[in-house]
Amino acid sequence: MLHMNKHKNAIRSGITLLAVYLITSFHHVYGAVLYDTPWRTHIAYQGASWLVVSYVLLLICIRWDRLWLRWIYAIISGFFFVLAIGLYEGFYNHILKNILYFIGLAEETLLSMYPPPKYELPNDWLFELSGILTFGVSVWCFLTLVNYVRNGSLVQKTIG
Repeated sequence: MLHMNKHKNAIRSGITLLAVYLITSFHHVYGAVLYDTPWRTHIAYQGASWLVVSYVLLLICIRWDRLWLRWIYAIISGFFFVLAIGLYEGFYNHILKNILYFIGLAEETLLSMYPPPKYELPNDWLFELSGILTFGVSVWCFLTLVNYVRNGSLVQKTIG
């Protein structure tokens, strides 16, 4: 039986993985419909696979609370949910692109950095906002992964 208080850090990290996955999936499916680019939905399928792998690793970590297992879980989960989604998708594809667009960088330069049809210049607030949100949620995910690696379960050992 999973005791929530005992495994609070593990559960928090699992929740943040799910949050990154759901926001990213919404963002890509919405973009696929909005821009008539069905290939964008691939991230929902890939993300589901990463989520399953991460959750299996998390269950292993909960069962055998070992630092090296927590590291494996954090590295594998962090690669997709923090680096690929957060830094690449959220930061580069949306935060940086919007900053450069709204400060007035030449369109020719923007299009060379963000070539269509893979990228779209800002023209839909929900698409851009959900893309930016993936970065914020992935930062939260990173922090919970770090906390889980450092602290593991919250079982207090008594000295006696």
